[in-house]
Amino acid sequence: MRFPPALRVLEASASFGAILVVGGLVVLDGDIPSAFTILFFMPIIALAYRFPQPAGVMGVALATVFSSPAMTLAGAEIEDSVMPVLWLGWPAVYLFLAVSLNQWASLQEQRRHLEQTREHLDDVSARNRQREEELDTLSSIHKTIVTDRDETAVIAEITRRVAEVCGAKACSISSPDGQTDIAHAPFLPDGTAEDLFRQVFPNGVPPGEGVAGWAMVHRRVTASSNVFRDPRYDRLREFAALVGYVSAAAAPVELDEGKPGALVIFYPEEREFPQEELDRLERLARQTEIALRSVRQRESLSRFAFDTALALTEAIESRDPYTGDHCRRLAGHAAQIAERLMLPPAEIEVVRLGAALHDMGKIVVPDSILKKPDKLTPEEYAIVKQHCYSGGQICKKVGFLMSAYPIVYHHHERWDGKGYPDGIAGERIPLGARIVAVVDAYDAMTTDRPYRASMELAAAESILRDGAGSQWDPQIVRVFVETVKEQRRVPVTHEHGGHGGESHDERLPY
Repeated sequence: MRFPPALRVLEASASFGAILVVGGLVVLDGDIPSAFTILFFMPIIALAYRFPQPAGVMGVALATVFSSPAMTLAGAEIEDSVMPVLWLGWPAVYLFLAVSLNQWASLQEQRRHLEQTREHLDDVSARNRQREEELDTLSSIHKTIVTDRDETAVIAEITRRVAEVCGAKACSISSPDGQTDIAHAPFLPDGTAEDLFRQVFPNGVPPGEGVAGWAMVHRRVTASSNVFRDPRYDRLREFAALVGYVSAAAAPVELDEGKPGALVIFYPEEREFPQEELDRLERLARQTEIALRSVRQRESLSRFAFDTALALTEAIESRDPYTGDHCRRLAGHAAQIAERLMLPPAEIEVVRLGAALHDMGKIVVPDSILKKPDKLTPEEYAIVKQHCYSGGQICKKVGFLMSAYPIVYHHHERWDGKGYPDGIAGERIPLGARIVAVVDAYDAMTTDRPYRASMELAAAESILRDGAGSQWDPQIVRVFVETVKEQRRVPVTHEHGGHGGESHDERLPY
């Protein structure tokens, strides 16, 4: 402990004063050695322990004078036999004591300094670990931006990593309409927290309630050490009691242009939130904002690309009124198969786009051939077969259609290698092209054409099963037939198109 300079001067003066007082007692005693000489140890110890070494040496020198033969000048009586001891003994004892204590005090000070340094280093190390974890989380969120994950997957990754780095029980993203994206927060077993949330708030949380509502309204980070005593909480207390959180903190995020939201973390115990924790949450919220904006922009561009491609193919389809909505139906069926095969969201979108574009090359096929009600001649058939190449070339020249090129170019290949344009077989055929080949054939068989009526669904499914392993990929046939049967049992409205399948020019051999 460090004392003020004035107090240190007073302490030193008292120690030297004590030496003088003891010296006075020795003089009054009149005999050397004196019984009072031993009292010199007390002020010497104080000086040696509390002050730098020169102060202790000065105290020793002063005490030595009062214990030496020099006291004969003050009238003290000294026996000749103790004269050597007085000249050498007491000074040596005093000096040894002073130096030893000073060294010991110095070692103690160094030890305290080392402990303080170690504590500081431990604190710095802990802060560095926290910052490393935060940077790792920020990096993980950044990766979700550059990957082709959909918004649901991005939110799930963000809430998981933020909860981990903040040591929180859960994390969620709230919106101003009172809804909370709670499904991806690691609260309880999957779905439990969401069920409880919908049970308490069937119409969403009242706007502005809790730390999330406060953060959205004031656009500032905030926290609550105990939500049950926080006046900002009302109905949310019931939900907090059900899922088991006591404290929470929130930072504002902008979900869309001008639409605020909040990144919220929850803890099961009452706790305070140091400023550094709130700063960290705010940094994570900024990265979350960037990630959500990026994924929504990417999805918007993807929808735009698909809608543009679909408009193009529907314009081409309009030349043949018998194939109306063919490409739209194919896109829906192909996406369903891709989902059943558990392909990544980005690949599902490529399959959907490829299915929508698969026949765009027919723009080069003359109407006289495209609308011909009779069987095609070999020459006409050769012209129709060129649509795969033509469609592929169009995709290669348009940047946002490039990913669909393998599907558009290869969708008439056969599993046994007897298809066109390249005659490749088996898994050498791109997976998206194999998917489109199946749904294309099914739609061709189950829709009316000018030269024949549509087949019964069961008959079309039978043809697909018979051709599995020769014309079509057997796994895709199996998955597609199962999907169609399930849809017949439980009608479902799908996002990407109606019902049915479609592909293949119906006049071509299956």
